[in-house]
Amino acid sequence: MSSTRWLTFPLLVALALSLGTLAVSAQNVTSTGSQSFSATPVSTTVPSPTGSLDAPIPGQGQYPALQPWCNGGMNDTFCPSVLLQDAELSGIFADSKTFVDKPTNGSLNSTLQAFTALGNNLTVGQIETFVENYFKGEGLELSQVPLQGFNANPAILDGINDPLYKGWVSIVNSYWTLLIRETNQSAICQDGGCESSLIPMNHTLVVPGGRYREIYYWDSRWILEGLLQSELYTYAWDMLQNFMDFIETYGFIPNGGRKYYLNRSQPPMFVQMIDAYIKVTGNVTLLERALPLAEQELTWWSTNRTINVTSPYTGAVHSVYNFNVTNSAPRPEGYVEDFSTAFDASPALNLSQRETLFAELASGAETGWDYSSRWCKAPLQSNISDNNPALRTLNTRAVVPVDLNALLAGDHALLADLYELWQNSSSSTSSQGSGAWSSNSSSTVSYHREIAKNLSDAVLDLFWDPAKSWFYDFNTTANARSDIYHPGGTYPLWQNITPPELIGNETAALKVVSGARYLLGKYTGVPSVASLLLTGLQWDFPNSWPPHLYTSIKAFEQLGRVNPNAQVFDNLTITFDQVAPNQFGLNETGLQPQPASTLGNVSLEVAEAKGKPWPQALSIEYANRYMQAAFCTWYSTGGEIADLLVQLPLSDLNATGTYTAGEAGVMFEKFNITDTDAAGGGGEYTVQVGFGWTNGVVLWLANEFGSYLPMPTCPLIPIIETTANGNSSVYQNGTSVPYSSSGNGSTNTTTANQAVLFQGYRVPRD
Repeated sequence: MSSTRWLTFPLLVALALSLGTLAVSAQNVTSTGSQSFSATPVSTTVPSPTGSLDAPIPGQGQYPALQPWCNGGMNDTFCPSVLLQDAELSGIFADSKTFVDKPTNGSLNSTLQAFTALGNNLTVGQIETFVENYFKGEGLELSQVPLQGFNANPAILDGINDPLYKGWVSIVNSYWTLLIRETNQSAICQDGGCESSLIPMNHTLVVPGGRYREIYYWDSRWILEGLLQSELYTYAWDMLQNFMDFIETYGFIPNGGRKYYLNRSQPPMFVQMIDAYIKVTGNVTLLERALPLAEQELTWWSTNRTINVTSPYTGAVHSVYNFNVTNSAPRPEGYVEDFSTAFDASPALNLSQRETLFAELASGAETGWDYSSRWCKAPLQSNISDNNPALRTLNTRAVVPVDLNALLAGDHALLADLYELWQNSSSSTSSQGSGAWSSNSSSTVSYHREIAKNLSDAVLDLFWDPAKSWFYDFNTTANARSDIYHPGGTYPLWQNITPPELIGNETAALKVVSGARYLLGKYTGVPSVASLLLTGLQWDFPNSWPPHLYTSIKAFEQLGRVNPNAQVFDNLTITFDQVAPNQFGLNETGLQPQPASTLGNVSLEVAEAKGKPWPQALSIEYANRYMQAAFCTWYSTGGEIADLLVQLPLSDLNATGTYTAGEAGVMFEKFNITDTDAAGGGGEYTVQVGFGWTNGVVLWLANEFGSYLPMPTCPLIPIIETTANGNSSVYQNGTSVPYSSSGNGSTNTTTANQAVLFQGYRVPRD
């Protein structure tokens, strides 16, 4: 994978559905409601130098200090050190994450001794030979295992009206078989025989996909949602147990399941996940173990990630949270990128400035939004081909994020509810003396309710801007709210933190969603765009991410609850002059255009939202856009539904020269607000496929909005219904296409009794 900061993303991706470096063949992808399993061999990456083997490795003599958080400050293969830097900067791997995921094939001591014996002034060829001799393949410590208890027809399918969506969601429901993993006990490093960055899991896990070949924290919130919709309750339970193991071992939940993540966490979703699991399963027995550990995790956040801020608006002093990672070296999984950001600066950065930048980069990774203009001192539309100038202005630790603080307020409120639920459950009475509930239970509940209230008050004071009708981050450097409009502002409403003036005041509530309504009409893709600034950073324009679609709909629903008599509008979209003044922080001319070449036959509003109160109508519209984006990008990459939707003809799939024969449709990690048929892009790695949280949100939307989803509309891929009688079908552009049951151009082999079939064809882009 390229380490370039900005990567062009094609409509079609030259990857088979991959998990890490797994190559999944078409026959291994479940394409119907029935579940099958065929373990895919792990394909590991071998060193591939791009330059001369005699070339000296750059950066020698400019090594970081050993990090106390990594292996106790001792040397290790995946900790910032001379070995790690030389291996990464040698350029033998395209993705910085590859090397740190490779276990050694001998003891740590023997590996370090062999490296020391190489001496100084190393060349690329020496490092290539060293890695070949002393390291095994990445990804071997986790095994793909059969999916147990699979339900090919979960209840969510019953509520989907459109046959294409119903067939497609059935396929997405089966994709968990590609993401389920267990620790490979025969391959993990034990008793000093080898060294690995993997944190072994005691229970089955679900990986996001792509380069993310281990468990990840906040991704798992939406993976869990999908598992619950798929009725895979055992795997949801295993996921929660893995997180409880993390807390017991480390005192917190790290960013992901690698030891090089042990200096940082991610947005704290554990309590939210417990609550979601219990609401669906009704199983409260996990609370006996989970409650004390949830308490411990929130204590970690309070101890390590709080600052006091005096509000410039009210004079009140608030204890609030920020992302603040102790770190003075490049991130192991992003070593090349971080080193380049720090050392290629002009004028050059001194040691103190570099170490500050490395702390900012690690803190930005802890946010989950790595990276976004919201973390920069001076966020500007910038040169998208080079992110480094923007990254050198990162000011992450000085930002008090609205979403983090709203989330923690919600965590404390939910934890209080869960304590009460445990107290009232039969399981509690049968577990006398357990640590989950004690004689001071009332004070425990009161404590968490007080913390939740204090944080809610801080959110309303520091982040809510009544003039702009939106929630913004607070910047301690400027001692003021940020001007950047982003979907993190939906978190307070999601967590039931509602400005009092919105309750029963529809006019005020409509101002909050005015920006959302405008974006719905302005762009053809998923409107919950990460920001409106085009910077080349992947958490900025034009990328729209699954979590933000989820929280946006949750915010609309909260506004509907506090305004139960909301109006019905003939036209949900509005013009720019109807948006709350300065809500976007940009003039209309400062907004990126919607390219005419990607408009196609997109419908900006759907009939299913007509006649509904506006909070519900907005939710339906946003759900429809997301489902379209996920479906259309899947179809664009070879997706097909047996006996229902024919794979695009190879001539169309090969239009960009990037389609791989046998590809059967992929699920992307992010989408493009301006192009429903294309994935998102940008950032420091190529767009990933798999993809756990994308699948989870698809399944959640299918459950919530299945009856409101019309037939998907792919702007540049018209889909029509044909009769299966062997005759030609004439498309709306006059093209006559023989009926085919597959995308390889073969003639129809389905009997004439087949009633209908859907086919598509690609409209050329400008």
